[in-house]
Amino acid sequence: MKKLFRIIAISLLFVLIIFSVFYYVNTKKFTERSLFFVEPVSKTVVLEHRLIAEKHDLEKNIELLVKDELLGSSLLVRDSVFPDGTILNHLLLRDATLYVDLSMEAVFPSEHSGLNFKDSIKILERTIKFNFKEIKNIVITIDGSVPN
Repeated sequence: MKKLFRIIAISLLFVLIIFSVFYYVNTKKFTERSLFFVEPVSKTVVLEHRLIAEKHDLEKNIELLVKDELLGSSLLVRDSVFPDGTILNHLLLRDATLYVDLSMEAVFPSEHSGLNFKDSIKILERTIKFNFKEIKNIVITIDGSVPN
């Protein structure tokens, strides 16, 4: 009887250890990132901190950051950098150069922030380079074409 109890106890302990390892490996990890947005009255660029999921792939981490920037500020009093409806079509990282392709909506000025396209791109680049120092160059395209 003692032998059976030991076998069951060891088996349960083994299952608990295996479950703990899988739980630890699969839990979501978050990293605090800094995003830049616009104050509506003063039109100054302000910093906002946000927890964003951390992946094992640098390209995927940058993609999550860009998507969060396109979503806009978590504070309703701040304006988005890009107009509503702007989406990330594609993102590619090669040799410290980041290629970001945005939808056509990015070209038109946001009715809330009043930023023009160049200013919006500068803020996006600032957000990326602030969070990922290893990015040396950023190439922005709109629907696959380099904007004028």
